[in-house]
Amino acid sequence: MIQIICGEKGTGKTKEMLKRANDMATSAKGTIVYLDKSSQHIYELNNQIRLINVTEYPVCTYDGFIGFVSGLLSGNHDIECVFIDSLIKIANLSADAIKTAIETLESLSTDIQFICSVSMNESEMDSDLREKILISC
Repeated sequence: MIQIICGEKGTGKTKEMLKRANDMATSAKGTIVYLDKSSQHIYELNNQIRLINVTEYPVCTYDGFIGFVSGLLSGNHDIECVFIDSLIKIANLSADAIKTAIETLESLSTDIQFICSVSMNESEMDSDLREKILISC
């Protein structure tokens, strides 16, 4: 399952993602992973959440990002949820490629929940993606 937290830059998407990740950590039976473009939120996350600074790895393209996530999932079979903060930046996406990225992540998410933040207004998103919006900031 894929859920999206969307809104313009500076509207509180990251704060909402951190809150949801920490809330989930209190009852999670599996691993929670938080993919980010820096390590600045390490002290804001519950110590049971695995923060991965994607910029520390050679992920330069969309295909590289999908390979990175696939490797992450194949190496740990008890991942329950993956939070992806700033999907557009981390996955090196153009606005036109967001739908494809979400569909690809959905194909990987057999038993895994993905919660992604996207710096776009709800009105700018493809109509197929609007049904996946959890919160519009």
